[in-house]
Amino acid sequence: MKSWQPPLLLIALIVPAALGFALAGPGLGLTIAGLSLVGLVIVAMLVIPRDPIGRTPHPELARRLLVVTTFPIEDAASIQRVADEVRIGFDENEAEIRLLTPAANTFLRRWATDLERARDSAQRDLVVSVASLTLAGVDASASVGDENLVQAVEDELVTFDATEVFLLTRGDPESAAAGQLRERLRPRFRHVDLR
Repeated sequence: MKSWQPPLLLIALIVPAALGFALAGPGLGLTIAGLSLVGLVIVAMLVIPRDPIGRTPHPELARRLLVVTTFPIEDAASIQRVADEVRIGFDENEAEIRLLTPAANTFLRRWATDLERARDSAQRDLVVSVASLTLAGVDASASVGDENLVQAVEDELVTFDATEVFLLTRGDPESAAAGQLRERLRPRFRHVDLR
């Protein structure tokens, strides 16, 4: 938020209410103030953040890959494709690799703040993925993130300073999350669709 925006928001809330009080009394003034506040809350809820995510990697920094997936990497073709993507131009022993899976939840469980099943499911997917990649010769650590994929990546980049981010999807080459990440990420971004 820019420094000039809070005073402007305050003026946008106070001036219409003050005019309502002056012209028609407390009834209209309070109604206008309430409607202005509701309008401001709706606008704030609909605003999508466009700030950059992560830091621009230093060219001499060791290769650190963040591999984001919403499904377990378990079939041979997917394992080989991921291993090949990780190894492009590098020895996998030179890279630090972290797998990230969002904890996808249902509406009712989210509403009831029941995150346990979603986190357990994501954890199982990560265990399968890490074991499969280890058998293919790629060592990786793992982390469960927020259910919103873009938010999960943003949160993970606070603690894991990645030089590259890979988003693995299955049959979704035009993913909305991929578009947002491509637009906002500072580290290099690659979207790999495993069909």
